[in-house]
Amino acid sequence: MPPLLLEEFRITFDEYLERRLRSITLKQALGDLVGYTPRSGGKRLRPYIIYLFSNILEIPEEVYLELGLAVELFHSGSLIQDDLPSLDNDNFRRGKPSLHRLCGDGPAMLVADYLMLYPGKIILTLPLSAEIKLNLLRLWHDTSLKVIEGEFLDINTRVKSVEEVERIHYLKTAAFFGFCFSSPFICAGKQTEAVEMEKAGIDFGMAFQIFDDIKDKYGKSEILGKTPGKDEIQNRPNILRYMEMERAKKTAEKFYSKALERIKQDEIKQILDRLRKLVQER
Repeated sequence: MPPLLLEEFRITFDEYLERRLRSITLKQALGDLVGYTPRSGGKRLRPYIIYLFSNILEIPEEVYLELGLAVELFHSGSLIQDDLPSLDNDNFRRGKPSLHRLCGDGPAMLVADYLMLYPGKIILTLPLSAEIKLNLLRLWHDTSLKVIEGEFLDINTRVKSVEEVERIHYLKTAAFFGFCFSSPFICAGKQTEAVEMEKAGIDFGMAFQIFDDIKDKYGKSEILGKTPGKDEIQNRPNILRYMEMERAKKTAEKFYSKALERIKQDEIKQILDRLRKLVQER
């Protein structure tokens, strides 16, 4: 079956997201806050990646949508953390007030914790074998810990080299893409392929973050949905501090080429090409 375009998938996923957010039984105040950032829009690129590979592997919809939900909730929680005054101190996200602007720093931090912990419950209840769920959980916990470590280094490191920037990019961003690339193959019981796909996802994520750095420096707030130029203002790691934009683009292409070299199947290479175009256009 030909895959949906991102815009088509986003409609399906957002409807599913809304149903699942309503099914999470919480007292109203907490429930409203938990749903605020996930409901605020976004490209849904990470769930879309899971869907694209699941489509080839014939993973059931009930599995890939739940996995997509897990990564989107975690991603939303990490964005709430990013925006806190003690971290990136951004008052807007996806064109709307950041959560801490609505409820204060403490409640926002707890909502972020909830969103970043809930995916473990999602994975445990997937209709898959115990062995597959254990493999998913191993990768999930390893990935989520890397994201937290990357966030810590992002705000606590005086970066002095490209290598240090890339280390933070790997932990904070690329490892998460590794999970998105790998998890459908784990669900299909293809553990060997899953290992290579995780590496390909990490390479893709490194390229993604370079383009994100470029957009942070040169993008407009109405397109980004957040304040541009924050990396430079707050002295945060950004690849453009250490190389010109053209060299940065070439570096991104090298990471993309590495990802492509890891992939043998033409169908999967076509997916990677589709994702590359989406990242360059976003």
